[in-house]
Amino acid sequence: MDAIAVGGGLAGTAFALKLAGTGAKVMIIERTPGPHHKVCGDFLSGEARALLQHLDIDLAPLGGNPIRTLGLSDRAAEVKAPLPFEAIGLSRFRLDETLLEAAAQRGIVVVRGATVEALEDLGGEVVVRTTHSTYRAKAAALASGKHNIRGIARPSGPMVGFKLHLAPTNTARASLQGLVRLIAFPGGYAGACLVENGTLSIAWNIESKVLNAVGTSWREQSAHIARASPLFGELARDADPLWTKPLAISGLPYGFLRTATISPAIYPIGDQLAVIPSFAGDGTSLALASGIAAAQAMLNNEDARAFQHRLVARHRGQFRLVRALDRVIARPLLRRAAITLARYAPNIVTRLAGATRLNTLEI
Repeated sequence: MDAIAVGGGLAGTAFALKLAGTGAKVMIIERTPGPHHKVCGDFLSGEARALLQHLDIDLAPLGGNPIRTLGLSDRAAEVKAPLPFEAIGLSRFRLDETLLEAAAQRGIVVVRGATVEALEDLGGEVVVRTTHSTYRAKAAALASGKHNIRGIARPSGPMVGFKLHLAPTNTARASLQGLVRLIAFPGGYAGACLVENGTLSIAWNIESKVLNAVGTSWREQSAHIARASPLFGELARDADPLWTKPLAISGLPYGFLRTATISPAIYPIGDQLAVIPSFAGDGTSLALASGIAAAQAMLNNEDARAFQHRLVARHRGQFRLVRALDRVIARPLLRRAAITLARYAPNIVTRLAGATRLNTLEI
């Protein structure tokens, strides 16, 4: 192989699709055996849509929900502001499978149900060892998302992420048409939007110490959030969960930028390169953009170390602003003051939503 993507999420498939378009021989190794949901937001920004279009992925048949407005709420107070782009609510279940299907159709070798146990750069050759097989390539993309490969660690963080899909009431569904809601509560925040088929997607982050006090079940956590937010209570009330329990993942290292390089031929992309706080709604763009950028770096004979330094430098300003906003969201007094200010000047929210975007796309 010319290259192997270790991980079949958005970053890995973007990397593979970009290279395959030039005639390269590419493989994707994905640990899950079939379609699955992920603890990721189902929000696609305007930048993410442009990146998918660049990869010749047609979103129109997927039935996503158009989103044009952002609603910010704390307790009973909410401010609404237009987004500086048209977004789409689309489940990662459908989006990720669409990309993997496109990869297979374009001649990329897709290996599913294989857990990568080792990834090594032997100098001139990268070796990828799974439970049952060994593969070799000139280079590899580390695109394993939130799952770390042995020997290539990331730091752990204090937040635990959850996600659940529900069938909302007609009233709740109508209230979310064209809207994504960001709801703050003690110890975290939640995002809610409609995806295909009118399904309600709720993803939330909560500090582990708060989680220990609240409990891990949907009933316990939804009650905790609803006590702080009547708007959330209205969304969740009488909504039927479509899964037996929420998906969960712990130790999320929000704000992580991988500054230490791995090797000249292993390109970290997606969450293995940078993990932006999820309220920014730019995780999908970062995954897609970094995958495309790594493929272009390979085509330009730029080694992984130079690529990594360049990408990290590009993200620093964006991450600095998002970290500042994260501190505002986490502090009740600052949060309420910010929402009060935004109520009188909603254009501030629109401008901040634009400023937290990845500002240069390598397409």
